Amino acid sequence: MKKGEEKNAIISVSSKEGLEVVGNFLTLNKFNIFGTSGTRAYLEKNGIRCESIEKLTGNPEILGGRVKTLSAALSAGILAEDREDNDLKRFGYVPIDLVYVELYDFIGSFRRGDRDLVEFIDIGGVTMLRAAAKNFKRVITAPGKGSMERIMATMKDGEISMDVRKSLAAETFRSTSFYDYAISQWLGADGSVFTTGGTEYTKLRYGENPHQRAQAFALYRPFFEILKVGKEVSFNNIIDAWAAWELSLRLGTGSSTVVKHAAPCGAATGTNSIERAYATDSVSAYGGILAYNGTVGLREATFLKDKFLEVIIARDFESEAYDQLDKKKNIRLLRGNEDVYSIPDIRSAGNVLLVQEWNRRSHVQFEVRCGSPSEGVLSDLKFGWEVVKSIKSNAISIVMDGWLLSSGGGQPNRVDSVKMALTRARELGRLNQNALLISDGFFPFSDSVELIEGSGIKNIAAPMGSIRDNDVLDYSRNHGLTFIEIKERAFRH
Repeated sequence: MKKGEEKNAIISVSSKEGLEVVGNFLTLNKFNIFGTSGTRAYLEKNGIRCESIEKLTGNPEILGGRVKTLSAALSAGILAEDREDNDLKRFGYVPIDLVYVELYDFIGSFRRGDRDLVEFIDIGGVTMLRAAAKNFKRVITAPGKGSMERIMATMKDGEISMDVRKSLAAETFRSTSFYDYAISQWLGADGSVFTTGGTEYTKLRYGENPHQRAQAFALYRPFFEILKVGKEVSFNNIIDAWAAWELSLRLGTGSSTVVKHAAPCGAATGTNSIERAYATDSVSAYGGILAYNGTVGLREATFLKDKFLEVIIARDFESEAYDQLDKKKNIRLLRGNEDVYSIPDIRSAGNVLLVQEWNRRSHVQFEVRCGSPSEGVLSDLKFGWEVVKSIKSNAISIVMDGWLLSSGGGQPNRVDSVKMALTRARELGRLNQNALLISDGFFPFSDSVELIEGSGIKNIAAPMGSIRDNDVLDYSRNHGLTFIEIKERAFRH
């Protein structure tokens, strides 16, 4: 392009905030601006000349705005490698040099819980952006406000460097790829394709440790909304908040969990669940994360006001409760989202990603192999099994009356995890013959069962599958224990 030659820009954006700054900038850099109806009206209202995009397409906007940019004329003007292309001249098409588009806010609408999202699926905007990104050597692409700000910061005499052009093209394909992925998930994709694209959701002070720089991206609808930030959340806060919230959802309405270092150190259902969950291990709860599957009222807030917690996440907070907790200087208050399973469970190991179904079921399949469990024990079975799913293997939980009495986990052998759980329960005076001890995997030998029997606990639940299952059952039978076989396992690495 010759220096000083007039250029052509297309603008089609949903948010008009700050658009007059963009319009004035492009005008000063000798761009003729063409806009869709809403964009054009806003610019002209602010005294900035803008031609109708219909002047490029030769077609009116139809179908209530569903069709306004789809045309051979517009696509050719963007895709032509040379502004002097013979086909452009032959058909009278106008070459386009810059495309600034904000897509319909499908992702934001989904996060807000809007139901009918079909009208938020952008067609023409995606087409223009992809065409411009493909032809990045000649056409400048701005897939959003941040990209346009970057262009304005780097442009000189209407031009930007090839490195910036290429970078903007890459950003465009990342954003349209994630946009399509979000739509496919909403429509019910089978999960056979996964993308790590996403939008930055919140600023982080650091990653797992202060020397690790990090960013937090939302792959789809985030599981929380920040209501109050005493200080910026760390990724460790997010990990722990997720562990606590997801477990509280599986435990049911009115349940509470306390998590420290991604492991539950408290859990309870029923009356006063917050107080009971905190009491499971009040030492570990110090500086932890509390999740409540309900609305925090003034009574709960009064209990929590003098407790040192990093984060409280709940379905909601009554105004008086919020005001009470708002007085805590550094507390983060989060509103939890129930729709947390929109994407698969994703784990990483080096450069390998595991994408799997979530470990959640509406019921537990089991078989009583010996003894006669009480109704209370059977009721605690589902509660304890959900808790043990959240403990790092080898995992043990001891529960009674919808309350986590103690736990053990993260040990290379199951005996040590059993010892941890029993020792903690003994120290707290919670060894009770009516309690239920649950293991996430089978007992390979009878030694763990011998420890349990020696502690006074009479009820055990665990998967089976060891070649020594009969030894474990014989010992349980001979010592008057109840043994419940769970028909699945719950390893968590």
